[in-house]
Amino acid sequence: MFVSTILTISFILYGLQYLIEQNVNAFDNYGINFFAPLDPYQIVSDNRDYDLDSHGIVYLSFDPFIKELSYEVFLEGMSYLDGDDVEIIQIHLGTPGENGPAVLSFCNEKKEKGHCREGPGLSVEGVLEEKDLKGPLKGSSFNDLIGLIESGESYAYVQSRDHPEGEIRGQISY
Repeated sequence: MFVSTILTISFILYGLQYLIEQNVNAFDNYGINFFAPLDPYQIVSDNRDYDLDSHGIVYLSFDPFIKELSYEVFLEGMSYLDGDDVEIIQIHLGTPGENGPAVLSFCNEKKEKGHCREGPGLSVEGVLEEKDLKGPLKGSSFNDLIGLIESGESYAYVQSRDHPEGEIRGQISY
């Protein structure tokens, strides 16, 4: 009887573990997580001079308790020697196929805010606060930004020196 009770409990715990792992909710112990796969095909521009080797991904994690948004950006196929030095990495408002205003900057070397070229393969990471919101979200809370992300109205954007209209971009989702 003891062995069958242990087996039953183990089976239930294994089943619960499986169900928990299958949940695709964006909320975990560390906050609300989002990502944006970046590629040149999502750039909206009249000048279609794309660098098809460029791609990347943006990871965002919002901690609702301390009101901080941490980010990690990984880029590949972009080289300072090839003129693809990254000048701007931002979050903009807009749906797929639509350009919109910038609301948050991870780095903007044109305005000497942050350094966009860190490490091999181009990676940037950091933490932002609500006071960093700008444009139409200036003075707003991250809850407003999260609402726009959840409704599909925001994208991550990377601009390089050779592609001033944008090199790669991706809609933010969870």
